[in-house]
Amino acid sequence: MAVTINKAPTAEKPATTKNLKGKPGHAKPLPFNQADLLKPGRLKPGHLMTLFGISHSTLYKRRADGLIPPPDLKEYGRPLWFTSTIAPFFGVKG
Repeated sequence: MAVTINKAPTAEKPATTKNLKGKPGHAKPLPFNQADLLKPGRLKPGHLMTLFGISHSTLYKRRADGLIPPPDLKEYGRPLWFTSTIAPFFGVKG
């Protein structure tokens, strides 16, 4: 007597194209201490979000309204500010 083993066909997982890291293009808050404004350095939008306590959309709205200065430079298309540009907003004299 012959024994036949039948396996159910394995279902292949569909390829996911969903971004697992969150929405692309949105800045994320980055840790930054206000005391570091005395040191020379460059700030990303995430640093400004932490310093001002605002979301990414509020940051870009305030930039458009002129309440936050334009970036000092762009590196690979990303805006960067010098600490000396942002420090006066917090009463820090450089």
